[in-house]
Amino acid sequence: MDEYQPTLLEQQLKTYIQTNGPISTRAYIEACLYDPEHGYYRAGNPIGAQGDFITAPEISQMFGEMISIWCVLTWQTMGHPVPLQIVELGPGRGTLMADMLRSLTKLHPQFEMISIHMVERSINLRASQQAMLGDFPCPKHWHDHLSQVPPGPTIIIANEFLDCLPIRQFVKQSQAWHERVVTLDENNQLCFAVGPQLPPGLIIPKRFETAKTGSIFEYCPDLEGLISSLNQRASQHPMVALFIDYGFEGPALGETFQALQKHKPVSPFVNPGNVDLTAHIDFTALAAHCVANGLKAHGPRDQGAFLSQLGIGARAQTLVQNANETQAKKLASDVIRLVAPEHMGALFKTMCVTSNFIQPPPPFDQQVEAPHDQT
Repeated sequence: MDEYQPTLLEQQLKTYIQTNGPISTRAYIEACLYDPEHGYYRAGNPIGAQGDFITAPEISQMFGEMISIWCVLTWQTMGHPVPLQIVELGPGRGTLMADMLRSLTKLHPQFEMISIHMVERSINLRASQQAMLGDFPCPKHWHDHLSQVPPGPTIIIANEFLDCLPIRQFVKQSQAWHERVVTLDENNQLCFAVGPQLPPGLIIPKRFETAKTGSIFEYCPDLEGLISSLNQRASQHPMVALFIDYGFEGPALGETFQALQKHKPVSPFVNPGNVDLTAHIDFTALAAHCVANGLKAHGPRDQGAFLSQLGIGARAQTLVQNANETQAKKLASDVIRLVAPEHMGALFKTMCVTSNFIQPPPPFDQQVEAPHDQT
């Protein structure tokens, strides 16, 4: 077996900790994912069968087609504004947007009035997105941050984006909560440790003040900035955002922070910068941030129910009519994988966030009247 060789980022982190002391979990995740030179999303192509993880758009084109249906329904709920901006946060390889645009050319009666805005920090993923979307005639723009997207009526799609936001972790000791930090052990290896005590009444919900020693609470501070940015946009023009991610209705105790490499869980301290780091989303906290910023939040709803009510079953039946036996089996398998509760259907949640003067679009209003001209 080859001897383990620390990455350049690992060496830099160890040097920093030796000089300055432990760093927060949030700072560690931020460095591992977004370091300008050695971060996970600054190099490589992590998505797909040959990468570290696979997302719903990579499983089946039907996922993007359902999102395009949702966009048309949402546009109608917004009052048919033109021109319309469609923004995707963390667009991966561009597969979702490509599938959406193929559908929108048929579904949206004013497709030529749509502009596409991709918020992507990875240079390599941008190149993949540009190649994937090159043949579509609508205007396409790339940005590092949502704040760079021009104002105007906007639909925002964020599929598996929130789980990449760095989190803080807190661990309960006998009398108080403490920040969980990353430091070096006696062998000079990265490890977790208990850091500074957290002032009472700050961040930790009151219901967890008497939690058992060793309990872990996770908090995503970047949610506040993201929702504030959405509110600034939503206060000026109609805005609807769709968040799709794996998560739960909190608050809750427990560690969801995980590292993935080649589709398998690994230690977050092995090959920093070369493995995917994620955490589950507290959708209750997300909704609370939205309400506090003057937005409306609808959901969460299970991904399975969301896709089913938009008509993924009917779409699969249409595709089967022109499929061979192998293709038909894959279509059936893909639907199960996306919708079934034991797969992605219940683990993944959907939440719709809107300007406070916009009614929730289907299926968040419980109505299901989706166009299905997807032949």
